[in-house]
Amino acid sequence: MLSRPTTEQILRKIAQELTETVLPALPEGQAAVAVGMMTQLLNGCAVRAAHEIAWAHEEIAAIEALVGPVPAAHGDSLHLEDVLQRYSAAGQALADAVDAAYAAGDTARVEALRRLLEARNEHEMAIVGALDLVGRG
Repeated sequence: MLSRPTTEQILRKIAQELTETVLPALPEGQAAVAVGMMTQLLNGCAVRAAHEIAWAHEEIAAIEALVGPVPAAHGDSLHLEDVLQRYSAAGQALADAVDAAYAAGDTARVEALRRLLEARNEHEMAIVGALDLVGRG
């Protein structure tokens, strides 16, 4: 038993219980597919819960290194909503920088910004990239 579980641990435990207790009790069919999909989503949420704020801060820092400072809506708050507002502002700054680099024909800057976009995509794929088509083949 976990005495002080993290959100990640709670979500993974729920997914485990669904897989080991609920799924075997269900006949094959729509309900079993739904439980399989829920399990995948819970595991994805667990990854996100464990890393989302850190990933956002890392990506904001990488964007700022290329495009300059991104203002924080509420100082250095670590509350998820505040971090995500700043992350969104950083994303907009990145998009603007990409547009400007293309407009200026600055191929070196376009390439640097492309590499940054690929790194951002890796985090997203860590969350959703492993989803399988449960019960679909």
